[in-house]
Amino acid sequence: MRRIKRIFVAAIILLVVFAAGRTSFVQGFLNHWNVKSEATLTAEGYPESLVQLYEKNEEARQFVLDYKKNGNNEQPIDISSDVTDGKIPLFLQWDERWGYRTYGDNFLAITGCGPTALSMVYVGLTGDTSMNPYAVAQMAQEDGFYVNGSGSAWSMMTELATKLGLSAQELSLSEDSIRQELSQGHPIICIMGPGDFTTSGHFIVLTGVDSEGKITVNDSNSKKNSNKAWKIEDLMSQIRDLWVYQ
Repeated sequence: MRRIKRIFVAAIILLVVFAAGRTSFVQGFLNHWNVKSEATLTAEGYPESLVQLYEKNEEARQFVLDYKKNGNNEQPIDISSDVTDGKIPLFLQWDERWGYRTYGDNFLAITGCGPTALSMVYVGLTGDTSMNPYAVAQMAQEDGFYVNGSGSAWSMMTELATKLGLSAQELSLSEDSIRQELSQGHPIICIMGPGDFTTSGHFIVLTGVDSEGKITVNDSNSKKNSNKAWKIEDLMSQIRDLWVYQ
């Protein structure tokens, strides 16, 4: 028995040493062993849409669990620390600063990919930090761009963007046009079909081209997707429509 205990302790020490400095590894390990069941979350009174988010998106699990203590957060939203000149900031729709607030018929964390994408583009191009994802969502809803059960209307990407003072136009789906616009510093919002980013529909932002010719992406639903550079052909096979901004 003592030998088994020594082996167990040694294994734990090795795991800690291996994981030192590897925050993502440790977080993944903890997430794996601390997952709550759908039935447990439902019994604890979590809204059904958040329970589904917990099941589908491992990255958003802490956001869901924090709902009980932070779900009524109405503090002013400050995104100034997220903004760097010359870069399109990454905003997550399930950020606790705005994700529990309502957009349309659900939480912004669930329905807010459109306003969040447009907020990223607007703030990145203008530096105006007043138009955070919730502020854009409020404008979108007031102007009738939210479609119950479907999310944001595609027309929002030109019409609301123009109202905000951006130059926005639909872009042809071609490798040359995408690369050309990104190389000029013009971000592109895409509505994606089923694939790597969604099982239905989801807005993402193409932000640039890296040194290997791959496309950098801001995905409001995933830090992992946003930290990865993508082959343009993999993106193009999933894009349903796209709009370019300056």
